[in-house]
Amino acid sequence: MRALHNLKWSKILYVTKGMLVGAIAGVVISLLRASVELLLETTFEVYHFLNDQPIWIVGWVLLMLLFAFIISLLIKHEPDIKGSGIQDIEGQLHGSLDLNWSSILWRKFIGGTLAIGSGLALGREGPSIQLGGAVGQGVNHYLKGNRSQQKILISAGASAGLAAAFNAPVSGILFVLEEMHRKFSGILLLTAFSASITANFVAYQIFGVEAPMNLGELFQFPLEYYGHLVLLGVFLALGGWLYQEVLLAMPKVYSMLPIPPYLYIFIPFLLVIPIGLFFPSMLGGGIEVIDMLNEGSPTLWLLVGIFVFRFIFSHLSYGSGLPGGIFIPVLSLGALMGSIYGNGALSLTGIDDIFLRSFIIYAMGGFLTSVTKAPLTSVMLITEMTGSVTHLMPLAVVCLSAYVMSDFVGSEPIYEELLFRKVNAQPRLFQGEVAEITMHVEVGTALDGMMAKHLITPEGAHLVKIARRDHEFIPHRDTVFLPGDELIINTDKGYVSDVKKQLYKYN
Repeated sequence: MRALHNLKWSKILYVTKGMLVGAIAGVVISLLRASVELLLETTFEVYHFLNDQPIWIVGWVLLMLLFAFIISLLIKHEPDIKGSGIQDIEGQLHGSLDLNWSSILWRKFIGGTLAIGSGLALGREGPSIQLGGAVGQGVNHYLKGNRSQQKILISAGASAGLAAAFNAPVSGILFVLEEMHRKFSGILLLTAFSASITANFVAYQIFGVEAPMNLGELFQFPLEYYGHLVLLGVFLALGGWLYQEVLLAMPKVYSMLPIPPYLYIFIPFLLVIPIGLFFPSMLGGGIEVIDMLNEGSPTLWLLVGIFVFRFIFSHLSYGSGLPGGIFIPVLSLGALMGSIYGNGALSLTGIDDIFLRSFIIYAMGGFLTSVTKAPLTSVMLITEMTGSVTHLMPLAVVCLSAYVMSDFVGSEPIYEELLFRKVNAQPRLFQGEVAEITMHVEVGTALDGMMAKHLITPEGAHLVKIARRDHEFIPHRDTVFLPGDELIINTDKGYVSDVKKQLYKYN
């Protein structure tokens, strides 16, 4: 009886809720994954048929236009299904966005399936994470949970979404902690862990336990060539900076076209048709490209040409506002950059060509790190997707190098930038509702050792308390911030994004 009395029932309750969210999210994401794979497989077969029977091309064009029209209607009634959706989940967790989970759930599912399954350069991970978050919010709604509980279940759903999308349960947990919250919380970890494992178990039942990318045998990378890993990380960081700059500029590029915004999505749907007819291997998010590189490396100049082609195709697809993610396109671009660097290294230094595949795998993680600024997630995601730990150490070196260089060139986490631009595109109005912002004091930053009186907050934002270890207290003017402190700042809900942008300059 004493053992039962000592059980922490609140934690067991969160584990139960996490498993419930994971089970539902696992079913939803598995259905999305199966729908996308079925439609994409059909798309490849259709293009093969059209090459033999070109008379049917007109009918296929009309079908693509119909798909674009359906998605435009879905976006018109629910604008928050545009793009990846990860930035929207982050905005919801930070208090700067309110999302309609029931509206997003079915519209994102249909829109994402049609866009990704039609062969556009989009990934399923973004929609999977947003759909998982919507499931978490819906579960909290029916359980009548409060706002704090809602954030935990949304996070758990997002974790489950990534886990089910890629058979990557640990990556799902890390992504939520590293990218969305940037902090460690016991209850958050426990709930996300429960949801992620449950969702992955559901996906296992449907798709099997095999790793999503079977790239064959990998050899231990020689220690004497680790300098190449650092150079590769630098190369990837510069490529990631360029990728971010172009991605953030695409709305302005599309706005230059003499057509209304609701017609933007028709452009990639029309462009994908000649791609499917003449270059079918270039269709889709990029898994086919990675498989092609794994089977045999093209010539250096052909690799450069494919990279430029995929780079443009990816930005045209995502920049139009179609519902779809960037993880898989980014991984494929990273693989191409790794193959380009590897071919150069093999010809100049005489490294054995058995390590070319290693450069491809390392570059996928490094390029993802340079774009998302989430190195731990990148390392674990590549490990889980390939099903091999042989490359763990060299992969970590590339990701670390890419992260450091990305900081040096001023790259910001792409989802934070996308969220900031989305929120600032809307009129900022006083809403009369208090929002709470948390900010961690990192070692060696401007906040480390700063007195509270020297913290300059935007107008209307106030430091109300500090959480230090297991205690919370109200600071006075001479309170000194210590590494690990969690600063709790209150502001009006309408100004959360502006306040966060200014405060995070300290860190």
